[in-house]
Amino acid sequence: MKLIVKDTKLQETSEILLRHFENLPETEIVIYPEYSETPGIQILKYGNNVKICYHEEVQYYRALGIVLGRKGDFSCSQTAYTDRLGVMFDCSRNGVLKMETVKRYIEYLALLGMNDLLLYTEDTYEIPEYPHFGALRGRYTKEEIHAMEQYAEKFGIEMVPCIQTLAHLRTYLRWPVTEKMRDNSDILLVGEPEVYEFLDAMIRSVRTLFTGKRIHIGMDEAFQLGLGNYLSRNGYQDRTGIMKRHLDRVCEICRKYEFEPMIWSDMYFMLAAEDGRYYHVPKDYEWKEEDKPEPGLTLVYWDYYNASGDVYRNMVQLHKKLSGQMYFAGGGWTWNGIAPNYARALKTTKEGTKVMKEEGVRDWFCTLWQDDGAETPMETCLLSLTYFAECAYENEVTQEMLKGRMKELFGIDSEDLMLLDEFDNLQPQDPYNLKSANPSKLALYQDPMLGIFDGQFRGKGIRRHYEELAKKLEKSLERPQPEWTRHLLTYYQRLAVFLAEKAEMGLDLKADYDQHNQEKMREWTKRRIPQCLHVLEELWEMRETIWMSECKPQGYEVIDIRLGGVKSRLKSAARRIETWLSHPEKQLEELEEQRVCFWPDEDRIYSFNRWEQIVSASNINEL
Repeated sequence: MKLIVKDTKLQETSEILLRHFENLPETEIVIYPEYSETPGIQILKYGNNVKICYHEEVQYYRALGIVLGRKGDFSCSQTAYTDRLGVMFDCSRNGVLKMETVKRYIEYLALLGMNDLLLYTEDTYEIPEYPHFGALRGRYTKEEIHAMEQYAEKFGIEMVPCIQTLAHLRTYLRWPVTEKMRDNSDILLVGEPEVYEFLDAMIRSVRTLFTGKRIHIGMDEAFQLGLGNYLSRNGYQDRTGIMKRHLDRVCEICRKYEFEPMIWSDMYFMLAAEDGRYYHVPKDYEWKEEDKPEPGLTLVYWDYYNASGDVYRNMVQLHKKLSGQMYFAGGGWTWNGIAPNYARALKTTKEGTKVMKEEGVRDWFCTLWQDDGAETPMETCLLSLTYFAECAYENEVTQEMLKGRMKELFGIDSEDLMLLDEFDNLQPQDPYNLKSANPSKLALYQDPMLGIFDGQFRGKGIRRHYEELAKKLEKSLERPQPEWTRHLLTYYQRLAVFLAEKAEMGLDLKADYDQHNQEKMREWTKRRIPQCLHVLEELWEMRETIWMSECKPQGYEVIDIRLGGVKSRLKSAARRIETWLSHPEKQLEELEEQRVCFWPDEDRIYSFNRWEQIVSASNINEL
């Protein structure tokens, strides 16, 4: 297809976006763009001529995506429920997205009509005066950030720094040179001169990296604030006051460098709630005037957990008591384990955005976290991200509407991607997986001879579940797929095959051993474990290829080590069984011990995302 856009600037960017669309007819389309004072977009397509009226530039690109994805003549209009609509990419938990990857997502954001991109970087950017900051972590250079920001500007998207100035600095504070700045291993020592010298250098560096006014300075989840070295030096003090004094000083530094700060709001709520939980502050709670944030500070209300509109409504109203400026952050659930939790992402986004519309909250972004090692490929995000964007432009988004948008924008059948939800969503009593169960990760990493979760897996039909899932994914690969989706689905198909064999391996080994069945035990060493190792090698290579295509190489060593551990323990299990087969009168002590349930509720599998506590009941990183 040839595009002729009657606007020189839009011609160039439109041709860039055209590359995302395959199998378009060999024809010429003439587009007449027109700025409109009226918010939203209007499209009129008749024959080969298209008129697009748009209120802001990024909405032109959303309209372009609709035009390129639909056939025939049509007219439509959309008005956004938001002023700011964005996404936050987590580039701090090992997976630092390559500059080329970020640019590709900028193009996706343009097609979705999203105008904000928050880059979450705890220590993955440069502070020249502090060479240990982000060392060996794949931190972004000044040149990379400038190039990404300029590319975003081409499409009317603002790139916003999203950093940390209190907690979540564990990876930097591990270095011995930071000893004087630690309250504990994760939190800065509030009040110390060295800390504010460091924060001044940090924000000064960010000023040289980004040209915009807005900055997200974090301040969340400092659960032990004032209870570590601070307590030893100053005695116990009111923690709300500690937080307020630190925040005021950081905001002063932001003003010095002409930044307008925003923070995650949870510490205001956790310190106010009797049980210290974010969403448990009563609706009639009133903060003291001296404890409230200064005027002009934006509070970011993050909520990816609740499926009740009442919770969102209560939280919005409480936020309005604290500040006149509020941002809502929902979640795409790319952090459930080794596969996305789409069911929870769609359910919480539906409920949360519905209330934001009712309450007139017009700034939203979708968080794409990567907890515990970035084990879920970021490219799985497109389904939940697209749904989030559609919720900003439509009163209600049905599954059919989502399916249509995924197909017209990305050439993907959303039902194929939704298969990835089945890796963890297999308990009928929790159809939206609101407990964030992640049996796929537990099954992947738990030890074949000492399975911590064997007792929980018993009787759940997990092997059969993954066998069926592998067949579904294989069938999806028979359909036409974009190249990147084919790679992704192939990886997950092999993962399902692997889990079908390994998920109940410990249970089967234990049963065969208890029955003293030497024939079946020999089958493990001759066929079943070697077959498992063969599939593991396949999916291991695929995972590395996916990682290197979207992220910098730093950080992959963690997944490499983890999968290497799976391989090593499978080989060790085979050797131990061979030893027993040579001397069946002796015991295999690992298989003598009875399996217990990890959780008291034997009928349920819950969320557990800590690798070091999945692989062994022994200590790995604790003294």
